[in-house]
Amino acid sequence: MSPNVERTMKAAFSAKVEGFDRIIKPGELADVKFGRGQSPSLVARRTLNILIREAGGDAWKDTTHRILKKIIRQAHKGNERLSDTLDEVASILLVCETISSRGRAAISRSGLFEDLIEEIEDSDGAWIEYRFNAHARRLFGASKHYADMDSAVLFSFESKYAVTLYELGCLYFKRHTKELEVTVPELRERLGIEKGRYKDYAQFKRRVLKQAKHEIDHLADFTFNWQEIKQGRRIIRVRLQFWKKKPEDIASAADEFKRHKTGRKARRDKTAEKIIEDEKEAAELLQMSLQNAPGLDLDDHIPY
Repeated sequence: MSPNVERTMKAAFSAKVEGFDRIIKPGELADVKFGRGQSPSLVARRTLNILIREAGGDAWKDTTHRILKKIIRQAHKGNERLSDTLDEVASILLVCETISSRGRAAISRSGLFEDLIEEIEDSDGAWIEYRFNAHARRLFGASKHYADMDSAVLFSFESKYAVTLYELGCLYFKRHTKELEVTVPELRERLGIEKGRYKDYAQFKRRVLKQAKHEIDHLADFTFNWQEIKQGRRIIRVRLQFWKKKPEDIASAADEFKRHKTGRKARRDKTAEKIIEDEKEAAELLQMSLQNAPGLDLDDHIPY
């Protein structure tokens, strides 16, 4: 371990040496935008994290990392072709703030890999070789803050947006400042929302934020919520807030992993049931109060 390597690589090295099944991901990669129009699949997001975990505290080195193909298959939920997944991972483009060679604020658009090589044979001993590119290696080596993620939790999510919000939560919930405020378009880019999908904010909130919250609340040791900031009737910004759960709620999430994953969705939905009922009750009360307000179209939706 080089003395010039910063906190993130030291934490990743320790986690791997001590046998912790954790992913230490640089904050610069956890709090980042996907390239315009990119929306990596659930399997691709899982796979990228597996490759980062396997490289551990050596991710900053100009060296080739190796991992068995059967380990990569942990990321698969069905019969996705591994080669297709690797193609997708290799093409992921990340957009983040950086400093140019002459010391000026700049925007970096870069992939992470110089090489990503898959052995053709499909035996248990077949492996994948990969090498991070120079930009990624510098980022790994210089990173001073990181998301410390539980592999079992991350691989249990069914929503790809839950994976990315979990990464953000692991980065923020232990900080003094536990919130992130962004415009709605910026949040869409961070989560990798496909262009034209969930264009209506109400749909985006229901299908992305609420679904991810239900999954994270059920399995993680933190929870999150959000505040909507309006300009007139328009929602223009979202403030994400993350905080650690109470001890009994952390224990409940830990107990879930002792139970068979079959039935997990039903148990999660039951946990979320009361929240949904409360929201329905609030909506009904609001509708009743608006029925007497002339000139209002209750079917109007609020665009962002």
